[in-house]
Amino acid sequence: MQLDRYAKAGAMALALASLTMADGPKFTGYVTTTWNKDLNDPASGNNSTYNYFGGKDASFQLNAAHLTVTGGDAGTASYVIDLDAGKDAFTDPEALHDSSNGFAISLHQAYIVVPFGKTPVGLQAGKFYTSEGIEVLNSGLNATITRGLLFGQSEPVAHTGAILTFKANDQLNFALGGVNGWDTWTTSKEDGIPMVYGKVGLGFGDALSGALSAYYGPYSGRNNLTSVDFTGLTKVVKGLDLNFQANGLYKEKGSGDTTDLTNLGFGIQPLYHIGNAQIGLRYEFLNSDPDQGKSTTFHTFAVAPGYKLTPATLLRAEYRFDYATTNVFENDKGVLNKYDQAITAELNYTF
Repeated sequence: MQLDRYAKAGAMALALASLTMADGPKFTGYVTTTWNKDLNDPASGNNSTYNYFGGKDASFQLNAAHLTVTGGDAGTASYVIDLDAGKDAFTDPEALHDSSNGFAISLHQAYIVVPFGKTPVGLQAGKFYTSEGIEVLNSGLNATITRGLLFGQSEPVAHTGAILTFKANDQLNFALGGVNGWDTWTTSKEDGIPMVYGKVGLGFGDALSGALSAYYGPYSGRNNLTSVDFTGLTKVVKGLDLNFQANGLYKEKGSGDTTDLTNLGFGIQPLYHIGNAQIGLRYEFLNSDPDQGKSTTFHTFAVAPGYKLTPATLLRAEYRFDYATTNVFENDKGVLNKYDQAITAELNYTF
């Protein structure tokens, strides 16, 4: 009996220790499915590549079955893991692909955050999302369904590396470190030189939140890449989330390239909520200018009305119009022209 009491006491002590050692895991995520129609009726049967996720024309898609796992140890060190399966994951070059069906499984994020004692300094290491850009992978959190011109064209989705973080106060935080280029697990240079990444985070409540981000260093197939981005959000008008972004990108000519590349772009994406209803808008401008090449200026506009069927379920539609100063969009005869139109319907559940 005495040994039995000791065993029970030991089991209780072990259980209490495990509770204090770790918080979590906590599971969240989303499921997104869409139907897409390119009104240019492209002869190839594929939507415009400037839609980023693209896909087959006039097709239903399981875009994402996404799972986020978070946890930590008593509020100090923490971890984040993001797993994604579906059509959207196919765009990740590091994903496990089923090319014939356009389906993939991707590890979008997996990183650890460790504070240095009680100081405002910490370390974040692993694979993590960029701080550039308005739009995120969960389209249910975006103003519109499809992604704009800057997403994937002038900004990365994620990168692998390590950064030091510093929280000055509730309004200002900083990060500086190195990453292995854009959307890649390993470094793009044989000598292992990482790309420098830094950001200044802003948090002034509804008045302004956002980040000033910058990258500089070796990029796959090119000598160096320089990127500067400011993305912000203001909610000073009741019911209105006003997102805005300005972005500049310069890529030096490298092996396999014929010219340098300069991209300049900006965008604005308001999202207005009226009870369970909402309407999102997007306008983006992008000038893509290869050095000594022929530059192209893009404009894209989208409107996406939606309605929350339940607190977690969003049903919406989108009309999108793209225009370019050169012929880049495929039509029904397989010929490139200067404009493209598309309609999309989406059902998103976020949990």
